[in-house]
Amino acid sequence: MKKNWVIFLIITVFLVSVTSLAFGQEKKPAEGMYFRLVTHGGDDPFWAVVQQGMLDAAKELGCQVDIDLAGSDLALQQKRFAEAVAQKPNGIALVINDDTAWDKPVEEALAAGIPVIGINNDDSRGPAGNKRLCYIGQSEERAGYMIGLRLFQEAKEKGIDLTKAHVAMPVEVPGANYGVLRSNCIKRAAEEFGIASFEIVDAGGLEMTTAEQRETSYLLAHPETTFMIGLGAIATDRLTDSLKNAGKEPGEVIAGGFDTTAATLNGLREGYITATIDQQQYLQGYYAVNVLYLYNKYGFTPNIDTGGYLVDSIEKIDMIEKLSPLHVR
Repeated sequence: MKKNWVIFLIITVFLVSVTSLAFGQEKKPAEGMYFRLVTHGGDDPFWAVVQQGMLDAAKELGCQVDIDLAGSDLALQQKRFAEAVAQKPNGIALVINDDTAWDKPVEEALAAGIPVIGINNDDSRGPAGNKRLCYIGQSEERAGYMIGLRLFQEAKEKGIDLTKAHVAMPVEVPGANYGVLRSNCIKRAAEEFGIASFEIVDAGGLEMTTAEQRETSYLLAHPETTFMIGLGAIATDRLTDSLKNAGKEPGEVIAGGFDTTAATLNGLREGYITATIDQQQYLQGYYAVNVLYLYNKYGFTPNIDTGGYLVDSIEKIDMIEKLSPLHVR
């Protein structure tokens, strides 16, 4: 009798252990899938947040992911895309930062059965210009118009003669889609306030020291500058230090731009920057992985607008600063 109880106990313990192990190793939904993000980004605070969103989604879904940061080198980005296609992944999320360079590569990848979606930058004509399956990112037109209205209204309320105002817009990569679309819509907002003087300033790429030097030099050479609007994360990040370098007081030049790096938030607190647009880029990395998974499983191709979040108050700054160390904002 005692021997039977021992055998029963051993069998029970074994079954409980096997069951627990089975539940503990429950397969995640995207296990065995591989996705790749091919971007023009660099090793900077903005893209660290995109990458964190990508990694968090991959952990939840159980898939493998990689990200390419081409550092605004279009030829290198195209090379990385070709390498990604050759790997035959379950999907590619691509920054479409040129209206012509990506048309054929995307068509060929789709024809080879590899899903391609757009993230962060899109063709200026959207699906009419590029055959990517969908787009995840902010509406650059809406974001540009929004920041323009906010800054020009600030100047109007200060009593500045806007018919004599000059708008300088530093951009990391002149001619890239994001800068062209944003600047065009800033100009559209400016025209509503009677502003007619604009200039695009070449910030020299994604290297912060270079961007700061060029912005500082421009301010010193153009004392007539009324507005300084960074068209990208790096250009906006360097505004506060550039204004200080040029001997400007907070609010002397009305400044703003895009994204919420630590230096940009600090500039908002100090009064050097009036407002910035948060495109909530964590969502671009996070949703890129999720959408590619959902396309593989169900064929879903949602367009997701992640941005247009105006940051211009202490309450919003406080919220973002709490999440910034986690690379969520």
